[in-house]
Amino acid sequence: MVMNYNNIILLSDMDGTLLNTNGIVSEQNKYAIKEFVAKGGKFGIATGRNQMNSVMFLDGIELNIPCILYNGGALYDFKTKQFLLLCELEKTKLIEFLRFCLKEFPDIVILIFSPDQCSVISVKENTDPDFIAEHQPCEFCKMEDIIEKPWIKILFCGENKMLKSLEREMLKFDLENDVHCVFSSGIYMELLPCQTNKGSMLMRLRELMDKDYTIYAVGDYNNDIEMLSHADVGIAVHNAHPDLKEIADVTTVSNDESAIADVINHIL
Repeated sequence: MVMNYNNIILLSDMDGTLLNTNGIVSEQNKYAIKEFVAKGGKFGIATGRNQMNSVMFLDGIELNIPCILYNGGALYDFKTKQFLLLCELEKTKLIEFLRFCLKEFPDIVILIFSPDQCSVISVKENTDPDFIAEHQPCEFCKMEDIIEKPWIKILFCGENKMLKSLEREMLKFDLENDVHCVFSSGIYMELLPCQTNKGSMLMRLRELMDKDYTIYAVGDYNNDIEMLSHADVGIAVHNAHPDLKEIADVTTVSNDESAIADVINHIL
């Protein structure tokens, strides 16, 4: 029986994994994480969300290790409120591509994430209020207003068929060697700097730690594939995409059954 977790890191995706269908961390998950940390474990999140939005869902949870944000675009310490590592998109070709998107795909909502701001560059009238509420804090602005800011990632929200069409249009702008394109859900497509993902940032986290840890990583969608592949133990929740389950070492219960508590109590 494991008496302590001194050499263990547990990284959890948020949406579809740590959070249930209602976007809430269950009391079972909270209690299990509290016990895990009390016994020496290191707990962190690995999410597509930014530091400002993530904390809105994590009341009562101690994050005692640097966390992976922006789907691998940054490593952030919530205790010191500092970025330890930050990846930045090259804008030159992206600006032209985004202007094309705004004109030809007006129903797709576009968010640009900077270190201190989430900006919606789509027309406000075309934007679902529920989607905006989910990504607070954010603000509407023109792309030209934020060109001088660092861009960490770009999120496109729309029907899957439209996003697939948009992905094909990227080839016309010679972006395939400049960005990493990933679907984080059926209606979310994201652009990150080339070779940037949760797995690449997990490796950077491992390098920053001052001793050897066994890293367990839990996720639910294709943007978690690299993270589970680079972890010592990759765990898929029951509700995960089939592609993620295929590469996972272990499958646990669903996010609506307190998956992280199950990982701590039965897998670790």
